[in-house]
Amino acid sequence: MQWNWMRNLLLVLSLLLLLQVNESVESRSRSSSRRRRAHHVQLQRHDHDHHEKSLSSLQFEMLALRTKLKLKSSPGIQGQGFKVGTSTPSVSLGNAYNTEYFGTIQIGSKQTFRILFDTASSNLWIPSIQCPADNCTRMQRFDSSQSSSFVANGTAFEIQYATRNNQPTILKGFLSTDDVEIAGLKIKRQTFAEITSLPPGVFNRANFDGILGLGFPNIAIGDVTPPFYKLIEQDLITQPTFSLYLNRNNSGVMDSSGGKLLLGPSDPTLYSGCLTYVPLSKVGYWQFTTTSIVLGQENTLCSNCESIIDVGTSLIVAPHAVLMKINSLLGITEADKRDGVYTLSCSRLKSLPNLTFNIGRNDFVLTPSDYVVQFKTTCVSGFTSLDDGSSEMTDASGNDYSSLWIFGDVFIGTFYIEFDVGYKRVGIAPKI
Repeated sequence: MQWNWMRNLLLVLSLLLLLQVNESVESRSRSSSRRRRAHHVQLQRHDHDHHEKSLSSLQFEMLALRTKLKLKSSPGIQGQGFKVGTSTPSVSLGNAYNTEYFGTIQIGSKQTFRILFDTASSNLWIPSIQCPADNCTRMQRFDSSQSSSFVANGTAFEIQYATRNNQPTILKGFLSTDDVEIAGLKIKRQTFAEITSLPPGVFNRANFDGILGLGFPNIAIGDVTPPFYKLIEQDLITQPTFSLYLNRNNSGVMDSSGGKLLLGPSDPTLYSGCLTYVPLSKVGYWQFTTTSIVLGQENTLCSNCESIIDVGTSLIVAPHAVLMKINSLLGITEADKRDGVYTLSCSRLKSLPNLTFNIGRNDFVLTPSDYVVQFKTTCVSGFTSLDDGSSEMTDASGNDYSSLWIFGDVFIGTFYIEFDVGYKRVGIAPKI
């Protein structure tokens, strides 16, 4: 995420920590008692890591998300003149505990990486072989000496994000160029970042090696052309759109059927009815205006609110004052807060109200089971905020983000979402 994706990652890791704690408690209790052809990137979950999923990840994700918004935001890109063809390539993806969605890509000569896909950033980065093994714990590292197609660049690359105490922490590396293969589509000469220095402990519980941004070029660090734009430029896909179809479950384990990232035309067999399109209100992030958000029958949370769809964020991020209102309506108090997110009794789900988003003159509804993240017997409210309401939320251009909504996986997981680069719009439909 480019406010940065690291803000989201903090939130993801917080959730994973909470889930880990509850899994440990449960374990002790049990022992004592007894439209066309598409390329698909398959999202995957891995059982051997499931004890490490937790709520501390959500705290990490939220801090990264706040920093992401503060990075540069330049004017929108107009008149790209994209070529739309008749054949359709696409890509498949994967998921972990409903908090991380990732898939496998290949860089250079057969080096494989597990990548978190992120619609709120635009760069691809992976750990470098130059990153010390104890710093890049459990992460696959890129070795340029093993790739015959590698082209050195060397330009310094840096991402800054906030830590738990809101102090800046830096992730550093340098740019390189090589071929990148995504779901069988080989991008020639893709520039990406090799990371040589990671904050200690940040990725210990992550289920991925790096991040691939699916945002617009004007938010890319180092003016790098994003991978999706390279797919378009090199005629690897015939339509400048991609879509997300995320699977969610409450089983408390990771599985191999987490969903799909489709590259190219949408697949109408994955959604019902027609796609409802809404134009972007600002190009960079996938940002648009939501006409209204209503909890229950008459509790209006916002009108004409600016919203960003971000698969790199686990929950729905609301302005702080609105989060307090949501918590009050759902009967959640500060005593229910754990590691930056709010828990509630799973037995209350049936009594909670629906949440209705009016987008493009159509209503899209989340039920309580949609907006509550459940891990076996642990339930986490699907709502959070970027801050406590006491600090300003502005980017480098002075844009105010204090009233911004971020629709993360809690929202995306209920719908089929199409991202249209050519027409600068988002399409939404109920998924099948």
